[in-house]
Amino acid sequence: MIFNFFFKFMRRLKTLKHVQLTGQRSKFLFAGSVNIHCAKGSRILVNGGIVRLGYPLPGHIQHASYATTEITLEEGATLQFNGDVCIAPGATLFVGKKATATFAGHNFISHNFKLICNKEFRIGTYSNTSWNVTLIDDDLHRFRRPDGQVLRGLTRPLIIGENVGLQMNVTIPRGVEIGNCAVIAGGTTVRQDIPQFTTSFEDAKIKVKHGLCCGPIPEKN
Repeated sequence: MIFNFFFKFMRRLKTLKHVQLTGQRSKFLFAGSVNIHCAKGSRILVNGGIVRLGYPLPGHIQHASYATTEITLEEGATLQFNGDVCIAPGATLFVGKKATATFAGHNFISHNFKLICNKEFRIGTYSNTSWNVTLIDDDLHRFRRPDGQVLRGLTRPLIIGENVGLQMNVTIPRGVEIGNCAVIAGGTTVRQDIPQFTTSFEDAKIKVKHGLCCGPIPEKN
């Protein structure tokens, strides 16, 4: 038991060597159930906010507990937080080699969130996700010709605008851009860009409904 405690303590110290805090308010807090794996040259940047990983969301429904939160940064990867961010237990964050994942601040990420970032991911300020949301910018799968030559695939960053709501069980399997103040309804798989001030549904009859505004984007201090 003492050995396990010492091992976890040393692992947390090793993780903190990759963390850079900017601003007096900046804090990086992670629960004991959070495992962070940082490769050579990877960075966790916290700019002017408090980051809480693996703790229940404040005032949120109590979900069944998840065993761990797993965060992996490959060589040269950057995970950046530009303000207050809360990520609930059960999350999986993978940032690939030389890729960048950015949380712009005031983000609440619910349970069982999964992010696979192999190029670039950004979620804007005041944008939140419900539970069981999966986001992928590039899964690195490539098709090949019969002669074995790899076909060049189109890869794009995954950009989520400001004041966006991703409801439960939303999946985005490749890079797209979601406009400001958009809402993605529960159970929707997004494969195309979503305009701002719209609500998108999985039902083919009502894919995008325009003109539903959730209000102006809050001003930044």
